[in-house]
Amino acid sequence: MNTLFSFLYHIGINDIFTLLSFIGLGVFLFRRFILRKSPVPSSAFSKVSRELLEECVCLLQKKERRDFGEYVVPPELLASLKVRLDDGDTLKELLCDICAHLGIDGEFIKLIVENEPLPDRAGEISTDLAFTTIRLDLKPRHSVDTVIAVLAHEAIHLHLFYEGIHFRDPWKNEILTDTAAVYCGFGEYIYRGYAVMQGEFALSYQKVGYIRQEDVRVIQELMGRGGN
Repeated sequence: MNTLFSFLYHIGINDIFTLLSFIGLGVFLFRRFILRKSPVPSSAFSKVSRELLEECVCLLQKKERRDFGEYVVPPELLASLKVRLDDGDTLKELLCDICAHLGIDGEFIKLIVENEPLPDRAGEISTDLAFTTIRLDLKPRHSVDTVIAVLAHEAIHLHLFYEGIHFRDPWKNEILTDTAAVYCGFGEYIYRGYAVMQGEFALSYQKVGYIRQEDVRVIQELMGRGGN
């Protein structure tokens, strides 16, 4: 014990950080190449129960007044997004096209594109019926599919608001919103856009959305649709 105390006394804070870095790297390499497991632990993201997804799908089947086909971004618009993802006019055009799929006039929505991190989310919507604003937190790591998924999620918030479809619990409402995005035809964009991605720092990982990729497939199964 005295040896341990003596060791801790003589090392500095920089030595501690260096040691922790090597320990973290060692754990990563052991999981990745020895255990052959994903570097992202399953506990890193909230797991949504099948029962809740079933509840969401049942509510949508009961309350939605029309069927939605699969949404596909127009080829010309998709090409523009691949060239420059941060162009405000192109993103607004994308938002309007997503809204049109839902039967909403997107022209009245103000889209604000930011690179300042929003708290725990990639997008945010506020509305009082007369005026609606969507904020998109655009990061370099975001793919085209991620941006489509985030804008679809925010547009679905507005759609559900108009239709009066909601849960009282805020977290369940977010799961309902992601479920509705799949239900309304954005499933494949949600699936690809909600993939786990490399974070801003080494060995860090992040994702957008409230459900996981496997949850998308569960929702499609409950709807009687197979995923690609």
